Amino acid sequence: MSAREVAPLIQQDQQDTIVPEAPGQALASAAPRRERPRRRRDNPWTYIGLFVLSAFVIVPFLWMLLGSFKPTDALLRNQSGALFSFQFTLQNYKNLFQQYNFTQYFLNSTLVAVVTAVFATSISAFAGYALARYRFPGRGIAGFLILVTQMLPLIAVLIPLFIWFKTFQLIDTYWSLFIAYNAFAIPFCTWTLRGFFTALPIELEESARVDGANDLVIFFRIIVPVSITGLVAAAIFSFILAWQEFLFAVTFLSSDNHFTLTVGIAGMFGKSVVDWGLLDAGVVISTIPIAILFSYLQRFLVRGLTAGAVKG
Repeated sequence: MSAREVAPLIQQDQQDTIVPEAPGQALASAAPRRERPRRRRDNPWTYIGLFVLSAFVIVPFLWMLLGSFKPTDALLRNQSGALFSFQFTLQNYKNLFQQYNFTQYFLNSTLVAVVTAVFATSISAFAGYALARYRFPGRGIAGFLILVTQMLPLIAVLIPLFIWFKTFQLIDTYWSLFIAYNAFAIPFCTWTLRGFFTALPIELEESARVDGANDLVIFFRIIVPVSITGLVAAAIFSFILAWQEFLFAVTFLSSDNHFTLTVGIAGMFGKSVVDWGLLDAGVVISTIPIAILFSYLQRFLVRGLTAGAVKG
């Protein structure tokens, strides 16, 4: 057989020969090709809505911040024009501390808010854990009553609390605010922490009990460290409640040395003329602690409230 006749046969034999593929190559060829996810086109109306919402929140605070650095007489003549002028002054902040006992107001609010946050979070942690883990008679009723307390407006219990505090001579004392604020902060924090504790795996506690740990050891050494997010969220809520509350403070306090920031700032309103520059300066200073608190702890607040809202 000649070379010309052999060559086509060799080519045909090579084409019919099956070359084994590597395992990875075979799987790669067998797997369906994934299409590249198409980039989602954002709706421009979403950004427009977010911009309008942000402006709705930021513009009033920016207006207040600018007004605190403007002369009072210019604000009284033309507030809108004075806000956007290049004239700045610190006189409003100087008058705030010279004409009013503003430092004492700030310290009073800090004391009341910190005590409320610590006490409400501590009591709520025990109560929320008990509702989440223990089975006892009346457990469902207790949870329901705790939830019902959140439906009551502050003004509904204002008069009964005033009569009670007056009977026990607690009017114009910090104790009246401690009791009133904790009465509203503890139920909310308890319900939030109950949901947070329910979401925790019970195997953590069961393994600790196998090792001989009692309930207090389990709570303080296992539950509390893994529940920092929920505890911080409860503390932030309690702090803000006590810091910004006005109705109880103006009703139960009567002396200037015991006034909180909300009551002190409300006293800056004149009968006929309002010193807007002085008022803006007071509100700016009272807002700074809350802004700092949120900037550092907002992730704890969002996670803690979300966990407590969807579990249990």
